[in-house]
Amino acid sequence: MIYQERPAPPGLESAIARLWYLEVARERPYEKILPQPAMHLIVNLSEPYRMFDRSGAATPAADAFVSGIQSEYLVIASPPVIRQVVVEVRPGGLGAISALPGTELAGRVRPAGEVVADIEALVGELRAAASPDEALGLASSALLRTGAGWRPDPVVEATLAALEADAERSIGDLAADLPVSHRTLIARFRRATGVTPRDYAQLWRFHRFVTGPVSLPGPTDWAGLAPLGGYYDQAHVVRAFHRYSGWTPTEYRRRVAEFGPSAASFVPLDAIPSGA
Repeated sequence: MIYQERPAPPGLESAIARLWYLEVARERPYEKILPQPAMHLIVNLSEPYRMFDRSGAATPAADAFVSGIQSEYLVIASPPVIRQVVVEVRPGGLGAISALPGTELAGRVRPAGEVVADIEALVGELRAAASPDEALGLASSALLRTGAGWRPDPVVEATLAALEADAERSIGDLAADLPVSHRTLIARFRRATGVTPRDYAQLWRFHRFVTGPVSLPGPTDWAGLAPLGGYYDQAHVVRAFHRYSGWTPTEYRRRVAEFGPSAASFVPLDAIPSGA
């Protein structure tokens, strides 16, 4: 396996979480990607991916594609060798790479040519790069060009920070604190992220739960773990897992235990799930 990571280009820390280059043989033919509180620009340097809808029908992915904030899991068929450059875009950072509003991307995977300017040139440069370090340098330079002059929306950033600190925070209270109208807060948040503040809060809580308390070793006491993730009780946890993963918490943990913590959000599969 080859894995190399870089932080955000200088000045774009509010928009970009990180970049990475990955080259690895796939664990299994398929992968279930659970919803995450971020967007991703993926440049595939290997054979094409295929994406499956809920009927099981497959669609080939473009050489470069952008995944918005998802409210449901995705199922993909990976190439035998995964080779890619990935840019993880923070929930409020889409404007640094695209003129599209978040509402045009949330819940969708779109060819990057529809989202990011001059992406075809970057794909060609990355395919010709002599090393992972060179590829990441090229991607960073492209981000600096695309994101020149971008500034985060202070209302969106304040709302994100508040919800990540307390997912139960009232949107009305947040609006009053900023201060903006309730309608204005939601409109600006949806334009930046594509989702409502409440939907983001629920997704954030689930993601933090599966990458935090659920990863603890030993027997799983779901009722005991629930409060650590901000859930009321075990039933609340079960509903969240069905919504975002399609599994019960126990089924999810059993699958992740087989492959380790790296499978928390990218779960290898031997077959396409029934009903995808």
